[in-house]
This record gives sequence, structure tokens and C-alpha cells, in this order.
Amino acid sequence: MDLSKLVVFAPFAMVIAIIWIIQNGKNRRTELLAGRSQADDAVIASMQQQIDKLTDRVAVLERLVTDDDRRLAREIDGLRQRPPV
Repeated sequence: MDLSKLVVFAPFAMVIAIIWIIQNGKNRRTELLAGRSQADDAVIASMQQQIDKLTDRVAVLERLVTDDDRRLAREIDGLRQRPPV
């Protein structure tokens, strides 16, 4: 092969190689994500439920810490005066 033809052909070959590498990586990533088992999904769902519960608890604790003491005392007294369910 003539050197001038190689100089012209080399950039096109590099572009094709880069495109192939990128596509191969995307296909590999898709295969890995598709291979996740249902057990993994169940673990993720369980962890999300725990995170939601903890977020709710932290919100309550933040409200208790930042509220006025007298307001908190009134709410507690109101709960004590309510008839049992």
C-alpha cells in the first residue's frame, strides 16, 4: 500500500474504530443492566422503603427540635386529654 493512501485512510479507520468501541461499550452496559435479577430489584425496593421511613422520622425530629417549646407542650397536653381509641 502506498504511504499517501495510508495517510488518507488512517483517520477514517480511527473514526470507525472509535464508533465501534463506543457502541460495543453501550451494548455491554445494556446487557449488564438487563442481567439484573429480580432479587436485586427487591433489595432496591426494600432499601427505598427504609429510606422513606427514615426520611419521615427525620422530618418529625426536625419539627420537634425547631418548634417552640410551649407549642409542643400544648400538643402533648392535647394528646393526653383526648379519649383513648
